Amino acid sequence: LVPRAITHIEKMLKKYGQYMVEGTTDKCFVAIFGSGQKWKVNFEKLECQCREWQLIGLPCVHTVCILIPMRHPWIEYCSEYHTVAKYVATYNLPIHAIDDPSEWG
Repeated sequence: LVPRAITHIEKMLKKYGQYMVEGTTDKCFVAIFGSGQKWKVNFEKLECQCREWQLIGLPCVHTVCILIPMRHPWIEYCSEYHTVAKYVATYNLPIHAIDDPSEWG
C-alpha cells in the first residue's frame, strides 16, 4: 500500500475497541458504537453503511473493528488504486506541457 493508505489504517487502528461487533451472516456484520449507533458492513460487496469505504477505497473504522479480530490481510479490503503498483503505473507515462492556451481544449 502507498504511505497515505498505511497512515489511514493506522488512524483507524487507534479507534479499535470503541465498537462492539455482531455478525449477521458470513459476510455481513454490524458495528455498534458505545452510544448504540449501528453501521452495517458487507464484506462481500465491500460496503459500509457510513459510505466512507466506498468513497475512498480504504476500510473505515467500522470495517477495521471487524477485520482486526478476523486477522484478514488489509490489502484484500483496500482498492487496488491505493497500491504502489497502481500508483507507479499512473505516473509512469510522461505528461507533456501545452504552451499555447488555444490548444487546451
